[in-house]
Amino acid sequence: MGKLVESYLTELDGQPGFWRGQRDEVPVFVFSDDSHDRMRIMAPIGVLEELDPDLMQVLLQANYDRALNARYAMRGNELWALVVHPLATLATDDLPSLFDQVTTLVKNTGGTFASTELVFRTAPGEDIILETEDDDERLDGREEDGDEDEGDEEDDSSLR
Repeated sequence: MGKLVESYLTELDGQPGFWRGQRDEVPVFVFSDDSHDRMRIMAPIGVLEELDPDLMQVLLQANYDRALNARYAMRGNELWALVVHPLATLATDDLPSLFDQVTTLVKNTGGTFASTELVFRTAPGEDIILETEDDDERLDGREEDGDEDEGDEEDDSSLR
């Protein structure tokens, strides 16, 4: 794993099982454990001073429909982008994409919250609307027409 990591990170430092380096100006950490058949690529996004429920919902939704293999994760109050993958089925050709997804997720946090251009819709025909600086821009680039369908609200009392 160490030789592979050397191909994808600059300013590399580490030892078998743990490496840190840079990719596209993003600090990246790589962990591997042969005995548990796992590897993890992760990059810090930042520290959340307080847990904002709206942000948490955006992050969870992004894990479902905008983050392909990379995911948002919390460690205490630290927000991370990460990929976890079995070593046995890890193809060398997959590594560049996995590194790119982690770094892209870091860079897109606060914007599209996406790790790639691929977005899975939550329901057929449903558009995902993200708040942006313009507040009129959708993830897919179309402008919102401002019309909202009445009666589409769901009762979420079962989630409380």
